[in-house]
Amino acid sequence: MSPHPINVSNHALLRILEHAGDVDVEALRRAVALSIGRAVAAAEAIEQNEYKIVAGGLVYIVANHCVVTVQREPKR
Repeated sequence: MSPHPINVSNHALLRILEHAGDVDVEALRRAVALSIGRAVAAAEAIEQNEYKIVAGGLVYIVANHCVVTVQREPKR
């Protein structure tokens, strides 16, 4: 009987990148926030709580002032 493969959560992958891969997660968080800051300000100016920001081939999904996920921009 072969063992079942273990799942690895997204949180665990993030921590592996942070600790073993030496990725500065907080610096990346700041860079993302800075790069989409103008779009966030525009959305907040018209009182939007849920919206998408398309930039650099990525779609940032924002809900309640938090980027909750990022997807690749669909090919046209």
